Amino acid sequence: ISPSEYRARLLIDCDGESKPLGDVLDPWQREDFEALDAGWEQLAGLPDTGKPIWLRAYLERGRGHSKTTDIAAQLTWALSQSPRKVAGYWAAADKDQAKLGRDAIDTICRLNPWLRQSLTCNNYTVHNEQTGSHLEIISNDVGGSFGYTPDFVVCDELTHWSKAGMWDSLFSSFAKRSNCLLIVISNAGLQKYIDWQWTVRE
Repeated sequence: ISPSEYRARLLIDCDGESKPLGDVLDPWQREDFEALDAGWEQLAGLPDTGKPIWLRAYLERGRGHSKTTDIAAQLTWALSQSPRKVAGYWAAADKDQAKLGRDAIDTICRLNPWLRQSLTCNNYTVHNEQTGSHLEIISNDVGGSFGYTPDFVVCDELTHWSKAGMWDSLFSSFAKRSNCLLIVISNAGLQKYIDWQWTVRE
């Protein structure tokens, strides 16, 4: 199913109540999702719909503006609906932030049992046994190498990353693939024009 159909069907947790994501989107959320849909569809190997394809996005949102849930929705679509094998990273500032990402995906899978038919959620990985699609959730406070050239990279709360090393490694991996999708989602940060993250944003 298409990303928009997926959102219309996908149940999310709204203050303890399950509601279809498509029914509760604010206009700015819908615009962000729709701007990235064609990029996700290309990544999945689906036919070109003629829409503009954006492969780089920097989404700036304040606290409480559904950053984690919206990322989880996009990633579960790619992992469950792509007919081809796709693999990528969800990179967070630290282990606590990474756990929020893992929990968001787990919540979506719990509220939508049909996703459990294809997706297996472990501590910091999500795997599709049928297609081989794979997500690794990593954090900036844990060292290590990256094991594959990704089809997609999501950088969560970039302004809170204390070091640029993981960004440099991920961006290098992203640059190796002409059709790799890169999404940064974060708040505005504190030190405009000073932090390395501001340079990335610009």
